Order: sequence, then C-alpha cells, then structure tokens
Amino acid sequence: MNPSEPLKAAELLARNLRRLREERHVTIEALSRATGLSMQRLVEIEAARRDVRLDELTLIALGLGVRIVALFDDTG
Repeated sequence: MNPSEPLKAAELLARNLRRLREERHVTIEALSRATGLSMQRLVEIEAARRDVRLDELTLIALGLGVRIVALFDDTG
C-alpha cells in the first residue's frame, strides 16, 4: 500500500481492532464472550472481510473498554 493512500474504513477498523485487542491481552474468544459476537464474526471483522454494523461496533468498543472512535484512529 502506498503510504500516502488512506486506509479504507474496514482496513482501518481491522488494524485497530487487532492492535487494541492485543494491547489489552484479549483473545478473540474472550472478546466473543464479552460482546456476544461469534468468534467467526470477529475474525471476519478483524480481517476486513465483512462490513460491520453500528451495533457490532458498539459491542466491540464496550468489550475493549474504548470509545468507538478509537476503532477508527488513523494516527498510528
């Protein structure tokens, strides 16, 4: 990817979801239990293979203890 090319929202979400989850030492299984989303669904979101609904974003953010905007942070 060209460094000057902005990430697509799904790719940005996927990157940040993985980073936030790993920083908090939260497994996909643990996040699945915390959110009620299936592990398969979380894997698909983290791989940017599926669109995500607002209610799923809310559950993920709550499960990670972050605001939804943290899932779309493009500063790092």
